[in-house]
Amino acid sequence: MSNENRKRARDELTIATYTEEPTVAVGGFFNGFNVPTDTNFKIYKNKHSEQFVFHGENDKLEFDGVPEADNSEYAIAVYDPSLKSVDIFKAPVFVGSVTSKSHKFAKGPKIKQNNVRANIQRNALGEAFGTKKAKKAITDLERNRIDADKLADIQTDIIDAVKTGTESLPTREELKQTVLDDRPTPACDVEATNVEDIYPILNIIPKKELQFIRVDAILNASTLNEKLDLLPYKESTFIKQQLPKISSETQKTKLQLIYYASLLLGFYAKRRISNKTALSNELNNPSEVLIDGLLERFAVSKTGEFGRAKDRGYKVDPHHEDKLLCYLLALIMHINNFIVEIPPLAQELSIKPMRLVGLFRALGATVKSASVAEAEAFGVPKAAAASYKVATLKVPFKMPEMTRRGRRN
Repeated sequence: MSNENRKRARDELTIATYTEEPTVAVGGFFNGFNVPTDTNFKIYKNKHSEQFVFHGENDKLEFDGVPEADNSEYAIAVYDPSLKSVDIFKAPVFVGSVTSKSHKFAKGPKIKQNNVRANIQRNALGEAFGTKKAKKAITDLERNRIDADKLADIQTDIIDAVKTGTESLPTREELKQTVLDDRPTPACDVEATNVEDIYPILNIIPKKELQFIRVDAILNASTLNEKLDLLPYKESTFIKQQLPKISSETQKTKLQLIYYASLLLGFYAKRRISNKTALSNELNNPSEVLIDGLLERFAVSKTGEFGRAKDRGYKVDPHHEDKLLCYLLALIMHINNFIVEIPPLAQELSIKPMRLVGLFRALGATVKSASVAEAEAFGVPKAAAASYKVATLKVPFKMPEMTRRGRRN
């Protein structure tokens, strides 16, 4: 064998073992750095990214390393001169950093997080830096929070309990009827094509009561004062203006309306009276059927009263007072050809014009300033026409929406 072949055989190496799983690592730190001998290092592998990191520490320092960014693969070979063989170990290379424990800043919680509701972030902030009171409030809130998963088991019981509890609630139609019954206005016909049919007379004066309004004596009286003496209430300016317009038998129905308007005006003026007999005397003793009708529709019986029904006391509460006025205004509309001057009527009733406007609008009437022609017909100067309000009722008719609100004292 030549010398060259002997030299090649002597220089050949064999690979004894190769370890794929890293058991050693190469850490790169800054130049001149020496790792203290009391430092313990451990290598960790991320289950998801398959990357390795190492961490080491001693009493004073912490060492952390992350893989190099170029993803190069390295290995360490351990040579055995007696066997002329090497053991190869796959070794990741880390870029190391050193942190002094004495100068290490404590990391606070991650308060600002993406895709997290503001209240969760606020609670995290309170739990990290809040006072004892704030932390207790957060704990109480979490303790009282409803767990939807736990409610799933009792969902059927909850639904059954809700159904049982709502069985007695009124239907939509019943609620609608309740609202209609609670309106202070007479029953109306929203489909009416003639203005006279919007509020029919028999919806204002029941047929039974209309039969007891006998006006022959009033029609036959020769003077205005004689006619007024036969009415329930003779202090009304509106009634005094209407009576002279009645002159024939063909107007007997309208005279009945004027009589009942006088009765309503008198009841409104004497609404503080709380005894039926006293009221009848003040209203010139009309038929008892008419008095009973007034008390049935526009008054409430006083609680705790004893004795015969016709002698029991009553009172006109705010709701029934509005109802009385609405019936009166609807009747005046019929008498006055469905156009009514607001200022003189407000003065006669001793109420504010704005309240009277609200009652007319509750009836579905239109309230606006008088035109020049209307002002001239009413005897109002042209300069005052803009502020002189007039209520009119027209077709097509639309029932106004009713809103519940407390009445001011």
